[in-house]
Amino acid sequence: MKSKEIQEHNKNRIEAITHFLKWYRINNQFSQQELSEYSGVHRNTIVQYESNCPKNLTLVTIFKIADALELDINQIFMDIE
Repeated sequence: MKSKEIQEHNKNRIEAITHFLKWYRINNQFSQQELSEYSGVHRNTIVQYESNCPKNLTLVTIFKIADALELDINQIFMDIE
């Protein structure tokens, strides 16, 4: 894959992850504020991720959110290509 293709592929992966986390949060009746409090991730960061504008989505942040939602980390990456 060329650099530009890799960049686009990774953008799609990040979008899929953030969509899944938002879907899971809503289905489990967590507000963004509650998720922020439980995870230690600032609410503005959660809002940014959920509005498809993640500037710096890190694995640590994903792990914190997954732990707060009591979500198996494998579920997040299961359908990611």
